[in-house]
Amino acid sequence: MHEGTWTLSDCPPAGQAELVRTLGISELTAAVLLRRGYSDPAVARRFLDGEQPPHDPFLLGDMKAACAHIRAAVEQGRRICVHGDYDVDGISATALAVLLLRELGAEVVWHLPSRFDEGYGVRSETLARLADDGCGLVLTVDCGITAVAEVAEAKERGLDVIVTDHHRPAETLPDCPIVATRPSLYPFPELCGTGVVYKLGQALFGVDSEVPRRHLDLVALATIADVVPLVDENRSFAIAGLRALARTGKPGLRALMQSASVDPAAADAGAVGFRLAPRLNAAGRLGHPREALELLLTEDEAEARRLADSLEELNRERQAVEGRILREAVAQVEEWPPERRARRAYAVAGADWHEGVIGIVASRLVERYHRPVVLIAGTDGDWKGSGRSIPTFDLHAALGACAGLLGRWGGHRAAAGLSIAEENVEAFADAFAEQAAAVLAEEDLEPLTSIDAIVTRGADLSLDLCAELARLAPFGLGNPAPTLLAPGCGLAELATVGDGKHLRFRIRREGRDGGSAIAFGQGSRLDVLRPEALYDVAFRLEENHWNGTVAPQLVVRRIFAAAPRYRELHAWLTAEWKKPEAARDAAARAIFTELGVVEGGPRRDLLESRRFRELLAAEPPLAAAA
Repeated sequence: MHEGTWTLSDCPPAGQAELVRTLGISELTAAVLLRRGYSDPAVARRFLDGEQPPHDPFLLGDMKAACAHIRAAVEQGRRICVHGDYDVDGISATALAVLLLRELGAEVVWHLPSRFDEGYGVRSETLARLADDGCGLVLTVDCGITAVAEVAEAKERGLDVIVTDHHRPAETLPDCPIVATRPSLYPFPELCGTGVVYKLGQALFGVDSEVPRRHLDLVALATIADVVPLVDENRSFAIAGLRALARTGKPGLRALMQSASVDPAAADAGAVGFRLAPRLNAAGRLGHPREALELLLTEDEAEARRLADSLEELNRERQAVEGRILREAVAQVEEWPPERRARRAYAVAGADWHEGVIGIVASRLVERYHRPVVLIAGTDGDWKGSGRSIPTFDLHAALGACAGLLGRWGGHRAAAGLSIAEENVEAFADAFAEQAAAVLAEEDLEPLTSIDAIVTRGADLSLDLCAELARLAPFGLGNPAPTLLAPGCGLAELATVGDGKHLRFRIRREGRDGGSAIAFGQGSRLDVLRPEALYDVAFRLEENHWNGTVAPQLVVRRIFAAAPRYRELHAWLTAEWKKPEAARDAAARAIFTELGVVEGGPRRDLLESRRFRELLAAEPPLAAAA
């Protein structure tokens, strides 16, 4: 495993001290909050408190017009069709819209496209069929923002359309009421599709109404599953929605949690993202998403159990298909000649791969090779591709530069989809790699672990600290679980567990025990790590429940080789801090100046700076000064 390197942003000592004093938290938690932008104690307190007052829903696009069209359709007895999408967000948004419209007394039907027959988005053929079937209004959820021609054709047939969406719009917008995060005056543009529908519910029933709040379990499910930033209003949705999920009255969600072995009382973002969401997604990935939607809408306990069992079987099948494609894709990359392996972006294709899971496999390849990846599956007609990126590369822009080789394409910076003629696959792979070569430097391909705080000597990695850090939850995009760093550690009692898959050890710092650590999936490093060497250990601090006891545990993310002579240099710098300015030699003064040591004493975050680590790793490391 290539560990890459770690990075740490500045943490002003004065701001850290103020948060500690004002909020009554540890220095370590204060450092985490500062590095995440919460320097104002009042703002930091609101973040820790969790759920906040909602933003005004009428700031979201054409909300007033959308509500008027919906109320008119209900009063006139026109049938309303909710048109959704085949992923968890699209399915949850459809379910939420159906439930809200039923509360208004509307006659409601729904339509979810098949990934394989219709593909993503709104199609003219679908709208024409809905008009012929007697629908008077189509409400799109989690889609439709780019359906300019389709909406125009629908209006010519007398079909009223309202678009609700959260995706990136094109230059031209559909000619209909649009409730979308972009373009909009809404102060938080990062809602998922279900979040947008929830705001529509607040506009229809009132911000304080219990009608939309009854369905916050669906909003939390989609918000977490769609990997939108868990900050601002999304954080409120996730916190309140997870509480709602724990006591949900929806038979489908209860059956889904039972099937996935999720304790409702302990359901967190991890359970939603890694256990519940994949089962709902499995329907749309391998077949039709209707079973997942029916599960969320059913009021029958027996039907809920039947549908949950069916999704469980589909998910097992999805895992098997995904595993096979991943093995084949890795084998293909490993067989490439060195010059192709050296490319800064990969396009990998397979004629018999299943298009429903290629996005997941693309994510696995990005994790493995740390570069943008587009995975392409052979299908009848145009082949289908799904791409995932790294933080420093705009995938959407890169596909735009290659658009002449593509059919349909779209998405955003981190993820995108496309269709492509089989004969263009190799040319696209070359062009895609050229785009990456033009904007990515070699260091961009190095895994970079962002550290939230350094564990200083004597820091108490206790259960109290676990509980304090847990106040930052729920964790996800934009608010990941805090990553701490214990620098210059020895690794004691090294051993593997779980049939050799995982690594267990204790960290030791300057002769003191620093706690028990588990490194999942790193068992193969047992013969590489040396007990006499020093390492920088990046980890997340969590409670470990075992045999009726609870203890803090370091869940290791990365193990880096520590800077040379860490202990000696640390001792030398500590001694230098205590000397008056006149006693310092020129080399020491130069280093102290570069590291930003203030007169009268060192900055508290001196040892937390990336530059300090670079100096320690230099050849020779601080030799002139030491």
